[in-house]
Amino acid sequence: MKETEKDRHFLWQLSEETGAKIRYREYGPSDAAGTPILFLHGYGAMLEHWNLNIPEFSGHRRIYAMDLIGFGRSEKPNVRYSLELFAAQIEAFLQLKKLQRIVIVGHSMGAASAIWYADHRPEKVEALILANPSGLFGDTMDGMNSVFFGLVGSPLIGEVLFTAFANPVGVSQSLAPTYYNQAKVNLKLITQFTRPLQDRGAAWSYLSPSRRPGDFRLDDLEKPSHYKGKAFLIWGAEDTALPPHKIIPEFQQLLPQAGAWIIPKAAHCIHHDADEAFNERLQAILDSIESA
Repeated sequence: MKETEKDRHFLWQLSEETGAKIRYREYGPSDAAGTPILFLHGYGAMLEHWNLNIPEFSGHRRIYAMDLIGFGRSEKPNVRYSLELFAAQIEAFLQLKKLQRIVIVGHSMGAASAIWYADHRPEKVEALILANPSGLFGDTMDGMNSVFFGLVGSPLIGEVLFTAFANPVGVSQSLAPTYYNQAKVNLKLITQFTRPLQDRGAAWSYLSPSRRPGDFRLDDLEKPSHYKGKAFLIWGAEDTALPPHKIIPEFQQLLPQAGAWIIPKAAHCIHHDADEAFNERLQAILDSIESA
């Protein structure tokens, strides 16, 4: 992703009392043929997390990427964060850009948000390309994981833990388990992930999945989903948080039409961890969509 790409913003009016400035970027020719692509980052990330991916596809495609509300350089108001809220942001963005249909490439929480959106507005989505999506967890949230999230969800302990991790050392420790290739967890990446943690309202948005975990889950969606269009799952084989052999079957109950590809030597942040293999698979998927 070139440093010359310009940040753009729009004011999203959530209610009469609350608005938020949302950051996004545009890439590729404005008159490109084919359905535009929207890239959505995962929890704690920002649009720069796609910096090894978007440049490979923007030569002849129209591409958009945005920071979800509460993350990256988008504003972080004191609102109830949820997949439903992020889906509403997708809808607001499509209206802003007058986009009739979109291909969504989402990672983790961004992928879960895309699924939520597609389930409620299936006519707007040409295809879902989902990289290690969250939202369905099988039995991976049992035991100590549940205890930890319960602690983080408590107001006092959550604030203390946020303060402890909202610095380069804490960010480095948080990122390391999400990468197979540890060399990728470098100073540039750590700085990118640390900066938004200093923003006003960051503690509220970043702790929201722990305080209201149900708002970030897809369990309540009807199975199979109302979305019957094209869907693709790309998974890092070494994702210890969301192991593919446990989680892929959960998503294929929701999206039975979804093909699945597991990429070796990649963990949760597959698109950045194993960017070449991910881009190769993404290229093949986009080619199949365009030729259909």
